[in-house]
Amino acid sequence: MADSYTIANEPVKSVNLMERAAEKCFHEIKDLLEKDQQVYVFAGTGNNGGDGLAIARMLHKATVVHVFICGKEDAMSADCKINFQRLKRLKVKIKFIKTEKEIPVIKPAALVIDAMFGIGLNKPLDGIPAAVAANINKSNCKVVSVDIPSGLFADEHTPSSVVTVKADYTLTFQQVKRCMLFSENESRTGRVKVLDIGLDKNYMNSLPSKFFLAEKNDISNILLPRKKFSHKGTYGRALLLIGSKGKAGASVLAAKGCIRAGAGLTTAYIPDTLLNILQTAVPEAMCICDNEPNHISTLPDMSGYTAIGAGPGLGTHLQTADAIATLLKQAPCPLILDADALNCISQNKKLLKQIPEDTILTPHLKEFERIFGKSKNDFERNDRQLEASVKYKVVIILKGAYTSISTADGKCYYNTTGNPGLAKGGSGDVLTGVITALRAQGYNATDAAITGVYIHGMAADLAVEQQSDYSLTATELTDYLGKTIRMLMGR
Repeated sequence: MADSYTIANEPVKSVNLMERAAEKCFHEIKDLLEKDQQVYVFAGTGNNGGDGLAIARMLHKATVVHVFICGKEDAMSADCKINFQRLKRLKVKIKFIKTEKEIPVIKPAALVIDAMFGIGLNKPLDGIPAAVAANINKSNCKVVSVDIPSGLFADEHTPSSVVTVKADYTLTFQQVKRCMLFSENESRTGRVKVLDIGLDKNYMNSLPSKFFLAEKNDISNILLPRKKFSHKGTYGRALLLIGSKGKAGASVLAAKGCIRAGAGLTTAYIPDTLLNILQTAVPEAMCICDNEPNHISTLPDMSGYTAIGAGPGLGTHLQTADAIATLLKQAPCPLILDADALNCISQNKKLLKQIPEDTILTPHLKEFERIFGKSKNDFERNDRQLEASVKYKVVIILKGAYTSISTADGKCYYNTTGNPGLAKGGSGDVLTGVITALRAQGYNATDAAITGVYIHGMAADLAVEQQSDYSLTATELTDYLGKTIRMLMGR
């Protein structure tokens, strides 16, 4: 749709837009080419195939290119046929695959370009295309798919029984496709790179959708500059219900995240055992101690706070679970529920109906399943997440590679920052602190969730430039929160 609109409303012909897309792919593929490496291009007869033929023409100047077309010449789209004729004039060998016997044996160490089918595919591959895809997969060659691996559905679950090309790299146009956001397709898409081919962005943004990417400009527009004549009371009072014996670290990380993300005053409500640790590790945080030494058993006076975050390191002691139940009924301000606060709810599902509207839940996969049940695949889980947000009128942050943030009005935002360095204990505790700080400052639930997740991931991206995704720690993550916010605010 966006390409058709761009063609109709800008001075660009469809075949020239195809050329633009092919040229972007060519530059990426050229960087992957090894010396004297041959290239096999498998093209379809639609516009995805036209992209592949145009790429083959450009690569012809750099290396030996073998071109195979799945289908007949008279079935080609207009732009595909134009690129077919251009390629023929260069005397590049082009073969049409009409039977399985004509499927070539791919030479070892070749580079394979998959351009058979694009995002419009709505049924499983069969016949010759399925056989070609299987042949590509068994070649053990490096595979680059154009826009989307052939056979993969863009907006719905693709069963494991369905044959698709398994790409090492996917060069997709303009925007990442929903299928590329879920772990179930990682073995099919490989590394995904989005190529800007100049489609009309205003038109794309105007299209009705409940799915969105959270990107840098969105976050920069949400973050508010600080006023010169402000004071600590201007930026909210955050209360954190955190910690139990042996889990002081989670408390420290949540408190640091909250302070670094700008809460004016941060108070940690903790078991008495953790007092010396918290006051030493995070001197900026005030502490209130529960009567029980090893776990939280009651709630403090909650009046005057502007947001409450609960969960990191809490444990699920019976008294703690009772305190969480009371919190849901009596909280006088917005809630952020994470970790053991969610586990307490999963042990008593009746509490779900008592969660206040606009509460933010931050489960990882297993925590989500304990509360809302298991799903057959990532798409079903994402749909279940959306349904739960609407039903309970809450924001749910389902943490993962592309953390999904579902809202009470049925929308879903996918985060675009972060790296595998976050797959480590303590990362989620920092996130709880960050989001609690934003909520305490007055950001609404959706903006606080989207912004907090983005800042958290971007801090990790900055940190791994100095560390690695093996060695990154949650403590180091907090050290980069300030730099992240400064960059997002253009300073």
